[in-house]
Amino acid sequence: MIRKKQGLLSGRRGFTLIELLIVIGVLGILATGLLAAVDPFEQLKKARDANSQNASIELLNAFTRYYATHGEFPWNLDTPVDCDTGTAGTQRPGAIASDAYELQTIENCITALESDGELKANFVDNVRTSIYVASDPADNTDVHVCFSPEGKALRSDSLTKYQYTGTGPYAIVEDADGGALASDCPNVNESDCLRCFE
Repeated sequence: MIRKKQGLLSGRRGFTLIELLIVIGVLGILATGLLAAVDPFEQLKKARDANSQNASIELLNAFTRYYATHGEFPWNLDTPVDCDTGTAGTQRPGAIASDAYELQTIENCITALESDGELKANFVDNVRTSIYVASDPADNTDVHVCFSPEGKALRSDSLTKYQYTGTGPYAIVEDADGGALASDCPNVNESDCLRCFE
């Protein structure tokens, strides 16, 4: 009886090479399926969108705080900094429908926010996406801050309903009727759709 038990144990020492290859193959197929379902590039786009959204909201809040302190937006004041000189890099944002500027082109206005302590230093350098700023010159109380989402989730979201056109200053138009623009926004396949905060 002891010999039978030893014979059984000595005949089965471990997995065969074929069994190991089958297990590795199954694990590889499962890992490939998981990567396809998760889509790591889409996850990176979502992360960049979250950063862009946070920067846009931070900028809008900084403009709001600056307005509360000074009674005007930085482009409507001559002091402490005159950022409405009309020269390249210091333009004044206009109405959302006609004169929206990229953040990098109104750098002197952003410097005013940084000097006032409303934004961290080098805010423009730390923003790695295009953020658009527009203000209604008729009443000087509205400001819009927009960005273009990269990820499918935000591009297809109902709040991504604006579209920009032009080469700067940009015209930003709301696609209110769901198709009046050249491309429909929100639309996961369009790269010129914007998400705006006001």
